[in-house]
Amino acid sequence: MKRSATRLPSAPMLTHFTRASRAGTALDNLVTILNERAVRGATRMVRGKQPVVCLFDAPFGELRHLLDRRNRRRYEPFGIAVDKRYAFKMGARPVIYLPWSEAQKVIAPEQLWRVVTIDMERTPPVDWSFEREWRLHGDLPIEPRQVVALVDNWRDVDEVFLRFGGHPPCAGVIPVSELFGKP
Repeated sequence: MKRSATRLPSAPMLTHFTRASRAGTALDNLVTILNERAVRGATRMVRGKQPVVCLFDAPFGELRHLLDRRNRRRYEPFGIAVDKRYAFKMGARPVIYLPWSEAQKVIAPEQLWRVVTIDMERTPPVDWSFEREWRLHGDLPIEPRQVVALVDNWRDVDEVFLRFGGHPPCAGVIPVSELFGKP
């Protein structure tokens, strides 16, 4: 009898990554999230322009591809990982991948923030399903015990601890470069 490895269908944690903005660096924005104890919803790339928090339901091994240096315009290796059960309790749900014309016919206008467009007819196809995105309408309040801060490297870990006087308001700070190893 051949044994096969059991693979979990998704990650036990959802991740949210930040990036540099007018307000500061990606690390500054992570510190703001921890200080405010909330991830603020945004309208960028959201149909209907309702503020949502976007999260990934991808195992850490798959995040390596999302955080590739060539993709830094969209994502930087600074963010949080939050227990999926907690995020679900707060209202986070998987997005609905649909062609936009179809979504407008079957989804109520006030719920279109849940839709991520997929268009396999275009060249190249528009397909973001690899992100396994979840969304939460509005802001995601975070409890320090439910959140781990994610940073690029050990120097950034030290910086987070320094900015919080040795006690960041989270369950830990993890350098993602250590999770991925050397390319």
